[in-house]
Amino acid sequence: MKRLLGNSTSSTASLRLNILAILLGAVVLAAAFPADEAIGHASKLNYLPDITLTDQNSRAISLSSLRGQPVLVGFIHTMCKGVCQMMTANMRSVATALPPAMAAGVRMLLITTDPAEDRPSQLLQYAKNQDLAGKEWILVTGSEDSIKRVMRLYGVRHEETDEAMMHVMKLFLLAPGGTLARVYPGMKVSAHTVAADIETLSHRNSDAAPRI
Repeated sequence: MKRLLGNSTSSTASLRLNILAILLGAVVLAAAFPADEAIGHASKLNYLPDITLTDQNSRAISLSSLRGQPVLVGFIHTMCKGVCQMMTANMRSVATALPPAMAAGVRMLLITTDPAEDRPSQLLQYAKNQDLAGKEWILVTGSEDSIKRVMRLYGVRHEETDEAMMHVMKLFLLAPGGTLARVYPGMKVSAHTVAADIETLSHRNSDAAPRI
């Protein structure tokens, strides 16, 4: 009888441990695969650090200088004729979905993943080909070390293969202070969803601005 009770107690404890493990696994999966199409972030990490790059007009620009307005960030390779152009087109649709007055206060930042091939002249031609007109569009390249630092900051894997470098299928929305507000599946998210999030950030920034 004692042996049976011992076996029963052991089985109950084992069952409880298994249930606990399943529940913990479910929590981890829920965090890894959220139901929403956009992932919200509360990180205070600054995604617009003091790293100087070069824009499509061969002008030096520090990412930190873009703080103060919402910034939508994408990664491209100008030789990519498929995914990169589709991601760029979605960003262009976001800009079109914004009210004109608000669009002027937003920055659309495209960062090359291959600085060896994408120099300012290539970025300028890409901007012309993709109809990226206006001061809100900033395409940047830089030294290999600087681009690698930026890619690590955004969690973009840098591998010595063209495919890995060309296809970054995420868009990053930064709050005016440079913190990460949203990460979107760039091929699937609705341009109107991103535009609505940008409008929310813009209104919050306007409300927080000191009144004279």
